[in-house]
Amino acid sequence: MPSPFTKESHHERALESLAEESQVPVNEVARLYEDVHAELEAGARIRSFIGIFALRKVRKTLRERSRGKPRAA
Repeated sequence: MPSPFTKESHHERALESLAEESQVPVNEVARLYEDVHAELEAGARIRSFIGIFALRKVRKTLRERSRGKPRAA
């Protein structure tokens, strides 16, 4: 029986939570996460924590958007 605590299910729940918290559609949050994840992965030698760092960056981006701050390029 597969574990209900897989990395994928954890990230899915985290993305859903971020979407709810920021009042942004899940598909938009997921797209942002995928972009950030790919950006971080491109230069990474160690990939173990990329998902965590990507979630943090997405959360920060969504908070900045909600506060009306300009997005960093």
